[in-house]
Amino acid sequence: MSTAPTAPPALAPSRAKRRPAFGGWLRRQFVQPEPVFAAVEVRSDSLGVLRLSREGGALTVAAATSVKLPEGCLKLSMTEPNLEAPEVFRERLRSALERAGVGPGRAALVLPDPLVRLTLLPPGEALPRGRAQRDELLRFKLRKSVPFEIREAHVACLQDRAGVGGTVVGAIFTPVLQGYEEVCRSLGLEPGLVQVSALALLSAAPEADDRDWLLVNWERGYVTLALVRRGWPMLVRTLTGASTLDPGEVSREVATTLLYHRERLGGTALGRVLLRSGAHPAAEVMGSLAETLGFPPTLYDAWGQLQHGELGPAGQALAGAAACLLGDRP
Repeated sequence: MSTAPTAPPALAPSRAKRRPAFGGWLRRQFVQPEPVFAAVEVRSDSLGVLRLSREGGALTVAAATSVKLPEGCLKLSMTEPNLEAPEVFRERLRSALERAGVGPGRAALVLPDPLVRLTLLPPGEALPRGRAQRDELLRFKLRKSVPFEIREAHVACLQDRAGVGGTVVGAIFTPVLQGYEEVCRSLGLEPGLVQVSALALLSAAPEADDRDWLLVNWERGYVTLALVRRGWPMLVRTLTGASTLDPGEVSREVATTLLYHRERLGGTALGRVLLRSGAHPAAEVMGSLAETLGFPPTLYDAWGQLQHGELGPAGQALAGAAACLLGDRP
């Protein structure tokens, strides 16, 4: 569905609270690139394209579109190329880019969570400043925890300078990443930055109080649960398989995460739970999660800082793309 701006709401006021600076974190093509204004979001059964523009100093949704992928076109895998039908994928992406009015140039690429192995290193663990030495140390640390050859992976990390949450490390198998990047480049699109869905959502999450909170990124085929303390992830779990389509099973995993939060992280009551619901209509899962949590989750809104018209289904389908573009800005 495409959308053009109508009478917009006022922009959300800025606050001083710290948020994780994950915008464009997984891979950048330039040292200090200008912010991009278009993003492609890959999901297990669809492709979305979002284009922003700037009007009078405010960011505006110029176009948002999502196209379905046929069965068998894409297979999410951490260990082997994902594109089962690359030409079909390419044509669907071309169609989405044309509908959104995105021409050749730089764009963000948002990938599904299961493609990346995320690891949290404990606070206080020093890393070398030089990139080559740091990457070598990270590869050594990750070598036994990834299901692929670590020397054939792209590795990225981000340290919490406040010393609360340590270091977030991500590794993606290079052939997996290249499959998506090559299709983009064949259409004149340069992936100036690459991000993973859950971290994009964390980077642009609406700010609240200082209490711990939980992100539930629920997509078809997987669900990611991320516990956040003072703006930094303390636990990130990505679960895959058919059971992630069952609200009862996901609610049980949320309950297990709450137990870990209380017993291992010394947590008390969560301040909020943000839900990105791409696998089911939100109304179908809100009640199940509310019963487990003891309060209703809040639907993730990546659009509050943007002027926009009626988004419809694209609101949740493109939440990762919107969050990535917003999180890439200071």
